[in-house]
Amino acid sequence: MLVINSILTYSIGLLAFLSLVLGIYSIIINYKSLTVRIWFLLSMAISLWSGSYLFMLVVNNESNGILGSKILHVGASFIPIFFYHFVLSFTLQKRDRKKLTFLMAGYILAVIFSLLSLTSLIVTGSSPKLGYLYWIDAGKLYPLLLAYFWIYALAAIYFLYQSYMQSSGILRKKIFYVLVASIIGFAGGGTSFLPQTLGIYPFGQFFVWLYPVIVTYGIFIKDR
Repeated sequence: MLVINSILTYSIGLLAFLSLVLGIYSIIINYKSLTVRIWFLLSMAISLWSGSYLFMLVVNNESNGILGSKILHVGASFIPIFFYHFVLSFTLQKRDRKKLTFLMAGYILAVIFSLLSLTSLIVTGSSPKLGYLYWIDAGKLYPLLLAYFWIYALAAIYFLYQSYMQSSGILRKKIFYVLVASIIGFAGGGTSFLPQTLGIYPFGQFFVWLYPVIVTYGIFIKDR
């Protein structure tokens, strides 16, 4: 368990570093692009989530463990809506009324859940789990946060798949990389919810650091 936990800790640290660096790199390369600006915000949310995750795993007292858990969920609250917005822009989705309403509702929910994450309704405390001293204890509204998270994440992945099937040329190639990265990122990152809900080890988290690397490549890949 000690070796596995060390791998988990390092993989989360690598994700935090790569998200921060590649997000900043992207905004420097093309700050005029709306897609890139949203990708930057998504990268910062992932960096906040994973950085707080890392902090939670390495702290040596309960109060800091709880603090890390709460900030972690602030970042997690914004990841799905930034991802959804990024996908709409990246795939050139038409902004019909339903999509715009869904987008605005998502931003409102993100703010609400980020504020609730600082209360005991999302994180009630911190206790030993999976060999770590201070892992998240889920609050009463945790299932609602999970529902919001997966509804927007899966809707965005569906749009990616739909756009991939309908596109061609360089756009199809770009969408392919982002779709693969998103499946890796959300299937892997989603396992981080399992210890506090089902008591299952988050093995998928080992590979999530690939997400910012592949997405960044997909955004800037050129037609050859």
